[in-house]
Amino acid sequence: MTKTFLAAAVAAALVATTHQSPAAETAKKQLEAITTAVNSIPYIIFYKDMNGVYCGGNAAWATLLGKPADQLVGNTDFDIFPEEVAKSFQSYDKEMLASGKARRNTEWLVYPDGRKVKVETLKTPWLGKDGKVLGVLGICHEITPPRTTKTP
Repeated sequence: MTKTFLAAAVAAALVATTHQSPAAETAKKQLEAITTAVNSIPYIIFYKDMNGVYCGGNAAWATLLGKPADQLVGNTDFDIFPEEVAKSFQSYDKEMLASGKARRNTEWLVYPDGRKVKVETLKTPWLGKDGKVLGVLGICHEITPPRTTKTP
């Protein structure tokens, strides 16, 4: 199971305590449920802080990048993607953050096996519980036309 940065931080905090209260156990179960639910979504989901540093993502995100999520957290687009792609992604991030509103764009992504897919990406402000913008939340879904084979 792929852990997000948040899941790892909460797990570390829970391990650090010598006695887990019923509330902590409930929070742990809720986090596990949310993590498994997000990892069950076939769309690519990721989130970055205001500096463009990835804080986490789901299993589909890790599959796209060909590494476990815990090896991707802490990296920027420039650490993961070719320079031109990274510049494009950061440009979309900056436009969305400047507007403060969700924005959609289309882009091509390449999987480790060389498969290229066209995706529509929705980027929206990632908000904290106090309403403060923490960064960027992105969700990508494939829009590549399905390939058809001719029948005789």
